[in-house]
Amino acid sequence: MAGCPRAGGCWGNGMISTTSMPTSIPHPNILFIDGLPGSGKSTAAKAVGDFLSNSRVFAETAQDHPLLVGAPDRMGAAFADIHEIHSTDSFAAAALDRLESFLESAGCDVLYVFESHPIQSTVRVLFQLDAPQATILQFWSDLQDRLALVQPRLVYFQESNPLQAIREINRLRGPAWESYLIESFKHTPWMQARALSGVEGADRMIVAYAELVDQLAGLWRFPMLKLPARPESYQARTDALTRWVMAPASSDRQ
Repeated sequence: MAGCPRAGGCWGNGMISTTSMPTSIPHPNILFIDGLPGSGKSTAAKAVGDFLSNSRVFAETAQDHPLLVGAPDRMGAAFADIHEIHSTDSFAAAALDRLESFLESAGCDVLYVFESHPIQSTVRVLFQLDAPQATILQFWSDLQDRLALVQPRLVYFQESNPLQAIREINRLRGPAWESYLIESFKHTPWMQARALSGVEGADRMIVAYAELVDQLAGLWRFPMLKLPARPESYQARTDALTRWVMAPASSDRQ
């Protein structure tokens, strides 16, 4: 993967303009798509990839994911055993190192689309590790400091009723998925520290995590588009997302 050239522009590719960028130095072009599990992130990322030929999409479970710390498990990327490898500090440091390495080597002639980033594959793990809120907020600030020159866009699928959403996901995906989710949650330091387990413990964890995600979205410094996690029309949501991606970049939050 070749890094950006040191002269000239790299966003003049018909995808996103540099209108509001604070510097003329070329930089990678990044779109994050994030939200709670089951909110349609992977489907939306694929839609962007299909819509823009000069894009590269990384699903959360991609084995070649340049930002991922740890390997996805067989049914997703729950990282249920990550506490056996990392402490909160070592995971945060590894995640930031991966980001810095990517930014140094990334090209600037494509749109990099990251599904389930920068929250679910990083902050969610810190949350599972029962990191103190101050640690999570510091990580969120440090991560954005490293992204400052890139000014990435974030599409955030916001969920107003996380418990209802997770129950709907479990119904659609079936008993095997629900059992997997509960089993994965059971082993996390967050659950262990609160002596929680089963459906009740999973519900409490989902609600607490959803509150954290909303808080972090509110602290995002760069362009962001908020869309409903469970819209009346998924096609209309996709259309709104692709229009926003194609529009000139600005600092507006929608």
